[in-house]
Amino acid sequence: MVTFLVIVITLAVVAAAVARRARIVVPADHVGIITRWGVPAHPDDAYKHVNPYNARGVLARTLRPGVHWMWPVVNSVECVPRVHVPKGMIGVVKALEGHHRSGGGVLARHIDCDNYQDGERFLLGDGRRKGEQGFQVSILTGDHAYYINTRLFQVEMRPRTFVPTGTIGLLKANQGAVLPPDRRFGRHVTCDSFQDGEAFLAGGGEQGRQLAILGGGYYDINPELFDVITVDNVAASRGGLTEAHLQEISIGENYTGVVVTLDGAEPDQGAEGAVAPRVAGHSNFRLPWVFLANDGQRGVQQETLGKGPSYALNPWFVRVILIPTRVLILKWHNKTASEADNYDADLGQITVKVQGRFDLSVDLSQNLQIPPAVAPTLVAQFGGASTAGLGGLVDDPAPMKRFVRDVLGVAVTGYFNGIAMTYSVFEFLESYEDVRKNLTDRVRHALGKWGVETLETNLGDFELTDVSMLEALKDEPLEMQRGRALEERARNAKRESDIQRYRAAGKVSEAGLEIRAEVEALGQDNVAMIRIVREFAGFDVPQYIGGGGDISAYLSTLPLPAVQDLLTRLRQLRTDQQLTFAPGRQELVEAEPDDSVTTVGTEAVPEADEQGQ
Repeated sequence: MVTFLVIVITLAVVAAAVARRARIVVPADHVGIITRWGVPAHPDDAYKHVNPYNARGVLARTLRPGVHWMWPVVNSVECVPRVHVPKGMIGVVKALEGHHRSGGGVLARHIDCDNYQDGERFLLGDGRRKGEQGFQVSILTGDHAYYINTRLFQVEMRPRTFVPTGTIGLLKANQGAVLPPDRRFGRHVTCDSFQDGEAFLAGGGEQGRQLAILGGGYYDINPELFDVITVDNVAASRGGLTEAHLQEISIGENYTGVVVTLDGAEPDQGAEGAVAPRVAGHSNFRLPWVFLANDGQRGVQQETLGKGPSYALNPWFVRVILIPTRVLILKWHNKTASEADNYDADLGQITVKVQGRFDLSVDLSQNLQIPPAVAPTLVAQFGGASTAGLGGLVDDPAPMKRFVRDVLGVAVTGYFNGIAMTYSVFEFLESYEDVRKNLTDRVRHALGKWGVETLETNLGDFELTDVSMLEALKDEPLEMQRGRALEERARNAKRESDIQRYRAAGKVSEAGLEIRAEVEALGQDNVAMIRIVREFAGFDVPQYIGGGGDISAYLSTLPLPAVQDLLTRLRQLRTDQQLTFAPGRQELVEAEPDDSVTTVGTEAVPEADEQGQ
């Protein structure tokens, strides 16, 4: 009886000791890692350090906080703190045990194992695949604690990905399908802004640059799967990226943004300098994968970006060139150093060589405005259309400077060179208003072909470039004026000669008409006699004849037969034609029925008697 009692007490003591050692208490915020002793090893040698079975070695399963009972000789339990991922951090998990990665990727694929808290399920698989060694594609999010077997998994703390407000983040995938050689970007896969690495790989994600970007904010992205380039680390990146490339794009007042896509379908053959048509659905190029899926073409786009919200655009995919839509005042004058970057930097003061030796200089200003719809064509034709290199916002005046130089500048220079060949200096100066008007028309025509609106053309005063030519220019107008005076005199003399000739011809015509009328009225012989008498009456009689110098004295000097014949003919004329002498006058006139005299010349001749006395 005593012996039995001793045995019972001994067994009770042993049982109490065993129970005391078998009782396992896992403290709060800890996890118990089990190691088995004195049992056979599992025949599957795939798990050399941690096994998912109850075989010898470290077990994959763990004990949560609380009281547990285990055989003390067979099992030992190590209590370790649970894994806590702080706020603002993520946990990158590396499996120390598991199968070798069959795909050859950098990361092991996702296993549904309760955020790595179910080690057995991780090793044995979730029905799709078994757990693999190495870094895992799935991560642990921050501000959480995890009961993880630290003999099976190692957790590294990494900061969350942060993209400052107003900037963007670019991504490169380190794992996925190999990118085809004819594409610059990996296939777009919906994966919660790259926070779901398993979705990226399962959806056919490809290595390399990605089309999608990250806007401002925090992201739980596995840094082993993706390289994220932000303004905080862009200096260490390769490829020429700068902080400016990662800024959201804003289009200012009085500007339009011309978009050049660096990827897309090949433009039509022979369409150099052309503008690609609009493509729907890409939300102002924020969704480049939609642009590509809808056969968007590479190059300058017809759709432009206007003033409004900021545009988060991928600089690997698009370049935005600012073109001013405000009124531009372009000047032809001597530029200062501060004006070298202006759109009119290539426009110097206009100098025109007139008459082959006089250089006239003039300042010119031209106001114009570029409609937003015209801007893409200017970029396509005058530079900025290259699809090589990086994109981002480009405030480059080069395309506008080329347009101003090659279109506006050529039109103005060509006009002045043309008129300089036909104008003299004074014609140039005197035709100022015509020059300005014609120049305005020439500029309007040149810019109108490009759809650019022409506003105001202001032409300055013409000035001699070489002041030493001023004296020669002063002498020239005097010589020109003297030559013009001589030419005018010659023209006036010719006019006077013509007038005299016309007058003489008129007198001849008048005299002819008078004689013709007298001949018709009196007869040819009588008219001849009358005119002889008139001539006689007008003679200046010498003083020595008769002493008186009148016709009577002159008649007295004529032979008597001549005087009698003359008087006979006058009497006969009076009888036939009813002519008489006006008293006191030497003019022979035709008598009316009641008249009694006929006037011949300017002397009064008394009527002769019947005997001619």
